[in-house]
Amino acid sequence: MRSTPSPQPEPQEIFRTLDARGWEPPEPMIRVLDALGALPRGAKIVVLLDLEPRPLFRILKSQRFDYRSVPASAGHFEVAIWRAADASASPDSPA
Repeated sequence: MRSTPSPQPEPQEIFRTLDARGWEPPEPMIRVLDALGALPRGAKIVVLLDLEPRPLFRILKSQRFDYRSVPASAGHFEVAIWRAADASASPDSPA
């Protein structure tokens, strides 16, 4: 008698929020890059910023991260960042 393996549970989405509003450059970029260095597979970081961090986007792409940046109603930007190879950290999931 063969048993079928039980399906693996879907990994729960893990995310960390980093509120960098009001921080002076380059502190937000340094803290984001430090946090990404410890980011586990399947997880994402959501960063709250006063401005859209366009220089950071180039660095993210070069280090194989994907991101989604959206303006928030409170006048800041919310940037979700995850490893490009991670299917489990979907860009469409709530931040």
